[in-house]
Amino acid sequence: MKKVFLMAGIASLLLFTSCGEQSQSNGSGYTIETTINGIPDGVRAFLRVPNDKGQPVPKDTAIVQGGKFIFTGKTEFPQMGFVYVNGAPGNYTLILENSDIKVEAYKDSLPKAKVSGGKHNKEYVNFIEDSKILSGKMQKARERYAVLVKAKDTASVAMVRKQLSDLEKEAIGYQEQYVIEHPDSYISVLLVNRMLQNKLTTAPKAKVFYDGLPSDMKKTKVAEDLFIKITELLRAAVGSVATNFTAPNPEGKNISLNDIKGKVTVIDFWAAWCRPCRIENPNVVNIYNKYHADGLEIIGVSLDGRPNQKNAKEDWIRAIEQDGLPWHQVSNLAGFRDGIARTYNIRSIPATFILDETGTIVAKNLRGAQLEAKIVELLGK
Repeated sequence: MKKVFLMAGIASLLLFTSCGEQSQSNGSGYTIETTINGIPDGVRAFLRVPNDKGQPVPKDTAIVQGGKFIFTGKTEFPQMGFVYVNGAPGNYTLILENSDIKVEAYKDSLPKAKVSGGKHNKEYVNFIEDSKILSGKMQKARERYAVLVKAKDTASVAMVRKQLSDLEKEAIGYQEQYVIEHPDSYISVLLVNRMLQNKLTTAPKAKVFYDGLPSDMKKTKVAEDLFIKITELLRAAVGSVATNFTAPNPEGKNISLNDIKGKVTVIDFWAAWCRPCRIENPNVVNIYNKYHADGLEIIGVSLDGRPNQKNAKEDWIRAIEQDGLPWHQVSNLAGFRDGIARTYNIRSIPATFILDETGTIVAKNLRGAQLEAKIVELLGK
């Protein structure tokens, strides 16, 4: 079903961020003072932050004394922080920012610790509070959906799926409005990142948001990640000039996109093992035969080369012959690891890009009658 669990996803994402405050450093650094019940003195606590791969790595340690422990330091920019305590299950999360941070925690419910202080943590707390009603509705609908699926109640499943879809739209609207009202917020960066990842916003919209961020916020890891995603998506976005690529054809001869472009060009990502691709191929063959003489060119980029393929090249060549594909074919036989696939941000196939005579991407992922209609339009027929 559709990605209807966005609000829950955002909540879990932001829980990689919880709440924080400021220190006796008067803004020059942070102090995280945690009061914890149920943990004896002498027990060690750990502060961890994400590394470049997003995995929590050690940053600092503290020892419980008098029911409290304290971390102090300075951070160049806001980032997520994770606090663990020996003997306590789980962890609590916060936004590590140069501020005084106060935490109230209990041994048996560490993830539910109350964190206060700091601009970004305050915004997070307000975001969660304001979205609780909607989150509750989504949680109940998800639980009901699971029960109905198990009971194979098809009619009711369809009804609840519609409810979840409506709730998702409401959640997206709430988040979009939040981003508009908080353009310099760390929480907004997280939200845009997640929406872009789930294809709930576009790269051009995300770029407008990113461009409006303060310079210090652009230094955060999540903003850097957002910039990379935007850049990757814009390379293959409608309105962008298609990036040239070169790869070998079945005979081993290198062919470049720029060398074969016509009045209309289709880049077709497919594979021998991709059943939907193979089903669509006869339609594409028909379109090619009808319009090739008018200036239509197609270049197929095979993503054969999955680890479980014993002989990817043989599979590729056999599929070309079986489906009677008369256009240019190239492949590095590297599956989804292929550099061309990464350049065009290919996550699933079939995937198609339709280029006009200037090489600009004018449409994506059209099939059947829609693909033919677009080609006819571009050819001016």
